[in-house]
Amino acid sequence: MSTETDIAIRPITADETGALGQWAAPRLKALPVYISHGEILSGRSLDGEHWVEDLDTVLAGDFTACLESGGTVFIAEADGQTAGFCAVYWQTTPHGQSVATVEDMLVDDAVRGDGIGQALLQTAEAFADARGADHILLESGIGNEGAHDFFERQGYRVVSKVFARKG
Repeated sequence: MSTETDIAIRPITADETGALGQWAAPRLKALPVYISHGEILSGRSLDGEHWVEDLDTVLAGDFTACLESGGTVFIAEADGQTAGFCAVYWQTTPHGQSVATVEDMLVDDAVRGDGIGQALLQTAEAFADARGADHILLESGIGNEGAHDFFERQGYRVVSKVFARKG
């Protein structure tokens, strides 16, 4: 674990969605355990097991949609290089509750353990708290045990499981 990493976290602009999609796609393609029902719903995975070929383009579109719908995408830069990101979607339920959903969070393998994931999640939580979120939700692929352990250490708990079958 590096103790010299300088971490900066900021929201991306609409002009950066394509570049972030290009950065994230190859890293996600190496992680099929990341795939959850959210990836099926968004068109990132057609079968729940494999990523689509044009993942970078799909991600860029998703990031744009997040920004346009009132959410934000935070980018983490370590020593001036992209090191991770976190997309936070915002919605209001029919009963008026405000919900922030951490739809995506990824940290580059080269800097895992340097506190970037924790810093990204804390930034997402501060964004949600500042907007008065009643709940902060996130989801993770069923086999992504490292992420599950991380989220539980940050105070999150499992509230459901999603089941699927091919139609």
